[in-house]
Amino acid sequence: MLGGAPPPTLALRAVAGLDATMKKFLLCLALILPLAAEDRPLFLPFDLTLGGEKAVMENGNELFAQIDKPVKADAVLELEAQVPLLIVNAFPCKEDGTVLETQTAAVIVANNTKQVKLSDTMDKKKLEPGTYLANVVAGGKTSRIVFEVGEAKKKVDFSKILGFLKKKSE
Repeated sequence: MLGGAPPPTLALRAVAGLDATMKKFLLCLALILPLAAEDRPLFLPFDLTLGGEKAVMENGNELFAQIDKPVKADAVLELEAQVPLLIVNAFPCKEDGTVLETQTAAVIVANNTKQVKLSDTMDKKKLEPGTYLANVVAGGKTSRIVFEVGEAKKKVDFSKILGFLKKKSE
């Protein structure tokens, strides 16, 4: 034995024993984690609210979450917890979900926060009344929401937007 190191056969037995223990641990972990893990929709990996209303995924709609009630142009978008970087890209769109390519997306960037106002755009312009498709990026994940800015005149027909986006993804 050199320098007090165990003989090679004892070291190999210790590693082999550790491997068996580690395999058992990983197997137990693999069986337990799915029970503890929450199945999240692909386009709503984290919860958020806009104007005090929680974004929800409706049955049959796996492409975006929605805010049912219209919000004000300075409504607060809030996450559950503070994140190092929060990015919001809000694209004006028609009622059927077609993004208005002639209009610029509103971009909001904030550091070390859990909330922003829709009016905190980089160009300092308020969102005009209308329908928006927004990507909310936080913690390396992206939630996609559709919302209406304006007064509560009429309800947005989210099925039109869903139909358009499904056709586009085919």
